[in-house]
Amino acid sequence: MFLRFTVFSLILFVFIANPAVDAEQIPKDGSLPKRAKITWLLEDKKENIDLLAKVTPDTSVATYIESKIVSQLTGYDIKISRVSMKRIDHYVKNTPNSCVANRARIKSREAYSLFSTPQSFYITHKLYRFNRSDSLPAPLLNEDGEVIAIKDIFHHFPKAKIGIADGVSFGQFLDREIKRVPLKNIHYRSGASRVTALEAMLYSRHIDYLLALPIDIVPNVKQKTLLEKYTIAGAPPYLIAYFSCSKSELGKKVISDINTLLNDIYQTQDYYSAHQRWFTGQELIKLQSYLEERYISDVFLKKP
Repeated sequence: MFLRFTVFSLILFVFIANPAVDAEQIPKDGSLPKRAKITWLLEDKKENIDLLAKVTPDTSVATYIESKIVSQLTGYDIKISRVSMKRIDHYVKNTPNSCVANRARIKSREAYSLFSTPQSFYITHKLYRFNRSDSLPAPLLNEDGEVIAIKDIFHHFPKAKIGIADGVSFGQFLDREIKRVPLKNIHYRSGASRVTALEAMLYSRHIDYLLALPIDIVPNVKQKTLLEKYTIAGAPPYLIAYFSCSKSELGKKVISDINTLLNDIYQTQDYYSAHQRWFTGQELIKLQSYLEERYISDVFLKKP
Protein backbone atom coordinates (compact mmCIF):
# COMPACT_ATOMS: atom_id res chain seq x y z
CA MET A 1 0.00 0.00 0.00
CA PHE A 2 2.87 2.37 0.82
CA LEU A 3 4.49 1.67 -2.57
CA ARG A 4 1.24 2.44 -4.40
CA PHE A 5 0.79 5.65 -2.43
CA THR A 6 4.39 6.68 -3.17
CA VAL A 7 4.08 6.03 -6.92
CA PHE A 8 0.73 7.89 -7.04
CA SER A 9 2.22 10.84 -5.14
CA LEU A 10 5.14 11.05 -7.55
CA ILE A 11 2.85 10.96 -10.56
CA LEU A 12 0.62 13.68 -9.06
CA PHE A 13 3.70 15.84 -8.48
CA VAL A 14 4.72 15.54 -12.14
CA PHE A 15 1.30 16.71 -13.32
CA ILE A 16 1.43 19.70 -10.96
CA ALA A 17 5.01 20.65 -11.84
CA ASN A 18 4.75 20.29 -15.61
CA PRO A 19 2.22 22.67 -17.25
CA ALA A 20 2.54 20.90 -20.60
CA VAL A 21 1.43 17.64 -19.05
CA ASP A 22 -1.40 19.44 -17.22
CA ALA A 23 -2.71 20.96 -20.43
CA GLU A 24 -2.67 17.63 -22.20
CA GLN A 25 -4.09 15.32 -19.56
CA ILE A 26 -6.17 17.20 -16.94
CA PRO A 27 -9.84 17.20 -18.04
CA LYS A 28 -11.57 20.59 -18.39
CA ASP A 29 -14.10 19.68 -15.70
CA GLY A 30 -11.31 19.83 -13.10
CA SER A 31 -11.36 16.12 -12.22
CA LEU A 32 -8.16 14.31 -11.29
CA PRO A 33 -5.84 13.50 -14.23
CA LYS A 34 -6.05 10.04 -15.75
CA ARG A 35 -3.12 7.71 -15.39
CA ALA A 36 -0.51 8.30 -18.10
CA LYS A 37 -0.66 5.71 -20.87
CA ILE A 38 2.41 3.58 -21.51
CA THR A 39 2.91 1.22 -24.43
CA TRP A 40 4.99 -1.64 -23.06
CA LEU A 41 6.78 -3.30 -25.96
CA LEU A 42 7.39 -7.03 -25.86
CA GLU A 43 9.39 -8.88 -28.43
CA ASP A 44 7.07 -11.32 -30.13
CA LYS A 45 8.65 -14.54 -28.89
CA LYS A 46 7.39 -17.52 -26.92
CA GLU A 47 9.20 -16.55 -23.72
CA ASN A 48 7.09 -13.40 -23.43
CA ILE A 49 3.68 -15.04 -23.61
CA ASP A 50 1.66 -14.15 -20.49
CA LEU A 51 4.48 -11.99 -19.17
CA LEU A 52 2.58 -10.66 -16.16
CA ALA A 53 1.71 -14.19 -15.07
CA LYS A 54 5.37 -15.05 -14.41
CA VAL A 55 5.69 -15.74 -10.70
CA THR A 56 8.87 -17.81 -10.72
CA PRO A 57 12.14 -17.40 -12.66
CA ASP A 58 11.35 -20.33 -14.97
CA THR A 59 12.54 -18.58 -18.13
CA SER A 60 15.29 -15.98 -18.11
CA VAL A 61 16.32 -13.72 -15.25
CA ALA A 62 15.34 -10.64 -17.27
CA THR A 63 11.84 -11.90 -18.08
CA TYR A 64 11.14 -12.68 -14.43
CA ILE A 65 12.39 -9.28 -13.23
CA GLU A 66 10.45 -7.56 -16.02
CA SER A 67 7.25 -9.26 -14.87
CA LYS A 68 7.82 -8.17 -11.27
CA ILE A 69 8.55 -4.54 -12.17
CA VAL A 70 5.72 -4.08 -14.69
CA SER A 71 3.18 -5.53 -12.28
CA GLN A 72 4.20 -2.86 -9.72
CA LEU A 73 3.91 0.14 -12.06
CA THR A 74 0.35 0.61 -10.89
CA GLY A 75 0.36 4.37 -11.40
CA TYR A 76 0.27 3.97 -15.19
CA ASP A 77 -2.20 2.68 -17.73
CA ILE A 78 0.03 0.05 -19.36
CA LYS A 79 -0.85 -1.53 -22.67
CA ILE A 80 1.21 -4.59 -23.64
CA SER A 81 2.12 -4.61 -27.33
CA ARG A 82 3.83 -7.63 -28.91
CA VAL A 83 6.01 -6.56 -31.84
CA SER A 84 9.04 -7.79 -33.77
CA MET A 85 12.49 -6.87 -32.50
CA LYS A 86 13.05 -4.59 -35.48
CA ARG A 87 9.86 -2.64 -34.73
CA ILE A 88 10.84 -1.97 -31.13
CA ASP A 89 13.44 0.62 -32.14
CA HIS A 90 10.88 2.32 -34.40
CA TYR A 91 8.37 2.73 -31.57
CA VAL A 92 10.88 3.95 -29.00
CA LYS A 93 12.25 6.49 -31.49
CA ASN A 94 8.91 7.81 -32.69
CA THR A 95 6.60 7.80 -29.68
CA PRO A 96 6.88 9.59 -26.32
CA ASN A 97 5.38 6.79 -24.22
CA SER A 98 7.03 3.50 -25.22
CA CYS A 99 9.03 1.31 -22.83
CA VAL A 100 10.82 -2.00 -23.23
CA ALA A 101 12.89 -4.29 -21.04
CA ASN A 102 15.97 -6.45 -21.50
CA ARG A 103 17.88 -3.95 -23.64
CA ALA A 104 21.61 -3.63 -24.14
CA ARG A 105 22.77 -0.08 -23.49
CA ILE A 106 24.65 1.07 -26.59
CA LYS A 107 25.52 4.56 -27.80
CA SER A 108 23.24 4.52 -30.84
CA ARG A 109 20.23 3.80 -28.61
CA GLU A 110 21.12 6.53 -26.11
CA ALA A 111 20.27 9.12 -28.79
CA TYR A 112 16.56 8.29 -28.48
CA SER A 113 16.25 6.15 -25.33
CA LEU A 114 16.52 6.53 -21.59
CA PHE A 115 17.89 3.65 -19.53
CA SER A 116 17.32 2.37 -16.01
CA THR A 117 19.87 1.04 -13.59
CA PRO A 118 20.71 -2.64 -14.34
CA GLN A 119 17.76 -4.98 -14.72
CA SER A 120 19.69 -8.25 -14.73
CA PHE A 121 22.98 -9.85 -15.72
CA TYR A 122 24.00 -12.54 -18.20
CA ILE A 123 27.24 -14.35 -18.88
CA THR A 124 28.17 -12.80 -22.21
CA HIS A 125 27.76 -14.43 -25.63
CA LYS A 126 30.06 -17.30 -26.51
CA LEU A 127 31.10 -18.82 -29.83
CA TYR A 128 29.90 -22.42 -30.30
CA ARG A 129 31.11 -25.26 -32.56
CA PHE A 130 29.63 -28.73 -32.74
CA ASN A 131 30.88 -32.25 -33.52
CA ARG A 132 34.17 -31.25 -35.11
CA SER A 133 36.97 -33.74 -35.72
CA ASP A 134 39.61 -31.01 -35.53
CA SER A 135 40.31 -28.14 -33.15
CA LEU A 136 40.37 -24.48 -34.05
CA PRO A 137 43.81 -23.64 -35.49
CA ALA A 138 46.22 -22.31 -32.87
CA PRO A 139 46.74 -18.93 -34.61
CA LEU A 140 43.05 -18.14 -34.00
CA LEU A 141 43.39 -18.46 -30.23
CA ASN A 142 45.32 -16.52 -27.61
CA GLU A 143 47.26 -18.10 -24.76
CA ASP A 144 44.06 -18.33 -22.68
CA GLY A 145 42.26 -20.31 -25.39
CA GLU A 146 40.06 -17.36 -26.39
CA VAL A 147 39.16 -16.55 -29.99
CA ILE A 148 41.28 -13.51 -30.86
CA ALA A 149 38.82 -12.12 -33.44
CA ILE A 150 35.72 -13.67 -34.97
CA LYS A 151 36.58 -12.35 -38.44
CA ASP A 152 39.87 -14.27 -38.45
CA ILE A 153 37.99 -17.58 -38.43
CA PHE A 154 36.61 -16.81 -41.87
CA HIS A 155 40.04 -15.99 -43.26
CA HIS A 156 40.98 -19.58 -42.41
CA PHE A 157 37.61 -21.05 -43.40
CA PRO A 158 36.20 -18.78 -46.15
CA LYS A 159 33.19 -21.03 -46.81
CA ALA A 160 32.13 -21.38 -43.16
CA LYS A 161 28.89 -19.88 -41.84
CA ILE A 162 28.11 -18.33 -38.47
CA GLY A 163 24.56 -18.07 -37.13
CA ILE A 164 23.53 -14.66 -35.81
CA ALA A 165 20.16 -13.64 -34.35
CA ASP A 166 18.84 -10.82 -36.51
CA GLY A 167 17.79 -7.42 -35.19
CA VAL A 168 19.37 -7.66 -31.73
CA SER A 169 22.36 -6.03 -30.07
CA PHE A 170 25.12 -8.20 -28.65
CA GLY A 171 26.57 -5.22 -26.79
CA GLN A 172 28.96 -2.54 -28.04
CA PHE A 173 32.04 -4.77 -28.36
CA LEU A 174 30.49 -7.80 -30.07
CA ASP A 175 28.36 -5.64 -32.38
CA ARG A 176 31.64 -4.26 -33.76
CA GLU A 177 33.09 -7.76 -34.06
CA ILE A 178 30.09 -8.96 -36.07
CA LYS A 179 30.33 -6.00 -38.47
CA ARG A 180 33.86 -7.12 -39.37
CA VAL A 181 32.67 -10.55 -40.53
CA PRO A 182 31.96 -10.75 -44.29
CA LEU A 183 28.22 -10.86 -44.98
CA LYS A 184 28.64 -13.99 -47.10
CA ASN A 185 29.74 -15.84 -43.97
CA ILE A 186 26.73 -14.83 -41.83
CA HIS A 187 23.39 -16.59 -41.66
CA TYR A 188 20.94 -14.21 -40.00
CA ARG A 189 17.82 -15.68 -38.43
CA SER A 190 14.80 -13.74 -37.21
CA GLY A 191 11.45 -14.78 -35.75
CA ALA A 192 10.02 -15.80 -32.42
CA SER A 193 12.18 -18.94 -32.13
CA ARG A 194 15.32 -17.66 -33.82
CA VAL A 195 17.86 -18.82 -31.21
CA THR A 196 16.29 -22.27 -30.94
CA ALA A 197 16.31 -22.54 -34.73
CA LEU A 198 19.96 -21.49 -34.93
CA GLU A 199 20.94 -24.00 -32.26
CA ALA A 200 19.20 -26.76 -34.25
CA MET A 201 21.05 -25.62 -37.39
CA LEU A 202 24.36 -25.90 -35.53
CA TYR A 203 23.62 -29.48 -34.44
CA SER A 204 22.54 -30.44 -37.98
CA ARG A 205 25.70 -28.84 -39.46
CA HIS A 206 23.75 -26.30 -41.52
CA ILE A 207 25.91 -23.63 -39.88
CA ASP A 208 29.43 -24.03 -38.56
CA TYR A 209 29.43 -21.54 -35.68
CA LEU A 210 26.87 -19.88 -33.46
CA LEU A 211 27.20 -16.74 -31.34
CA ALA A 212 24.74 -16.96 -28.46
CA LEU A 213 24.19 -16.42 -24.76
CA PRO A 214 24.96 -19.55 -22.70
CA ILE A 215 21.51 -19.19 -21.09
CA ASP A 216 19.94 -19.79 -24.52
CA ILE A 217 21.89 -22.96 -25.39
CA VAL A 218 20.20 -26.13 -24.14
CA PRO A 219 21.88 -29.24 -25.60
CA ASN A 220 20.79 -32.70 -24.63
CA VAL A 221 23.24 -35.03 -22.88
CA LYS A 222 24.72 -36.39 -26.11
CA GLN A 223 24.97 -32.99 -27.79
CA LYS A 224 26.65 -31.49 -24.75
CA THR A 225 29.64 -33.83 -25.07
CA LEU A 226 30.22 -32.67 -28.66
CA LEU A 227 29.65 -28.96 -28.13
CA GLU A 228 32.63 -26.57 -27.97
CA LYS A 229 32.35 -23.13 -26.39
CA TYR A 230 34.81 -20.26 -26.83
CA THR A 231 35.12 -16.85 -25.22
CA ILE A 232 35.85 -13.91 -27.53
CA ALA A 233 38.99 -12.07 -26.41
CA GLY A 234 38.23 -8.54 -25.23
CA ALA A 235 34.49 -9.08 -24.80
CA PRO A 236 33.03 -7.91 -21.49
CA PRO A 237 32.46 -10.95 -19.24
CA TYR A 238 28.80 -10.03 -18.72
CA LEU A 239 25.98 -8.57 -20.74
CA ILE A 240 23.85 -6.22 -18.66
CA ALA A 241 20.16 -5.86 -19.46
CA TYR A 242 18.31 -2.59 -18.80
CA PHE A 243 14.81 -1.19 -18.92
CA SER A 244 14.48 1.54 -21.55
CA CYS A 245 11.84 4.16 -22.39
CA SER A 246 11.31 6.87 -25.00
CA LYS A 247 13.46 9.96 -24.51
CA SER A 248 10.66 12.23 -23.27
CA GLU A 249 9.44 13.76 -20.02
CA LEU A 250 7.08 10.86 -19.54
CA GLY A 251 9.84 8.35 -20.31
CA LYS A 252 12.06 10.06 -17.76
CA LYS A 253 9.34 9.74 -15.14
CA VAL A 254 8.75 6.05 -15.85
CA ILE A 255 12.48 5.27 -15.68
CA SER A 256 12.67 7.09 -12.34
CA ASP A 257 9.84 4.95 -10.96
CA ILE A 258 11.44 1.79 -12.36
CA ASN A 259 14.73 2.68 -10.67
CA THR A 260 12.89 3.08 -7.36
CA LEU A 261 11.38 -0.39 -7.74
CA LEU A 262 14.69 -1.91 -8.80
CA ASN A 263 16.42 -0.36 -5.79
CA ASP A 264 13.88 -2.12 -3.56
CA ILE A 265 14.56 -5.52 -5.14
CA TYR A 266 18.37 -5.42 -5.34
CA GLN A 267 20.00 -7.47 -2.56
CA THR A 268 16.77 -9.34 -1.84
CA GLN A 269 16.60 -13.13 -1.79
CA ASP A 270 14.20 -12.97 -4.72
CA TYR A 271 16.66 -11.09 -6.96
CA TYR A 272 19.54 -13.33 -5.91
CA SER A 273 17.51 -16.49 -6.50
CA ALA A 274 16.49 -15.33 -9.97
CA HIS A 275 20.16 -15.21 -10.96
CA GLN A 276 21.10 -18.30 -8.94
CA ARG A 277 18.92 -20.44 -11.20
CA TRP A 278 21.11 -19.64 -14.21
CA PHE A 279 24.59 -19.34 -12.65
CA THR A 280 26.70 -21.96 -10.92
CA GLY A 281 27.94 -21.11 -7.43
CA GLN A 282 31.40 -20.23 -8.77
CA GLU A 283 29.89 -18.11 -11.58
CA LEU A 284 27.86 -16.15 -9.04
CA ILE A 285 30.97 -15.44 -6.98
CA LYS A 286 32.75 -14.14 -10.10
CA LEU A 287 29.75 -12.01 -11.03
CA GLN A 288 29.58 -10.49 -7.55
CA SER A 289 33.31 -9.66 -7.66
CA TYR A 290 32.88 -8.05 -11.08
CA LEU A 291 29.99 -5.91 -9.88
CA GLU A 292 31.85 -4.86 -6.73
CA GLU A 293 34.78 -3.67 -8.86
CA ARG A 294 32.62 -1.89 -11.44
CA TYR A 295 30.02 -0.34 -9.15
CA ILE A 296 31.91 0.73 -6.06
CA SER A 297 29.03 2.57 -4.38
CA ASP A 298 26.18 0.28 -5.48
CA VAL A 299 25.48 -3.32 -4.56
CA PHE A 300 23.11 -5.01 -6.98
CA LEU A 301 23.53 -8.69 -6.29
CA LYS A 302 24.33 -9.96 -2.82
CA LYS A 303 23.08 -13.01 -1.02
CA PRO A 304 20.95 -11.74 1.90
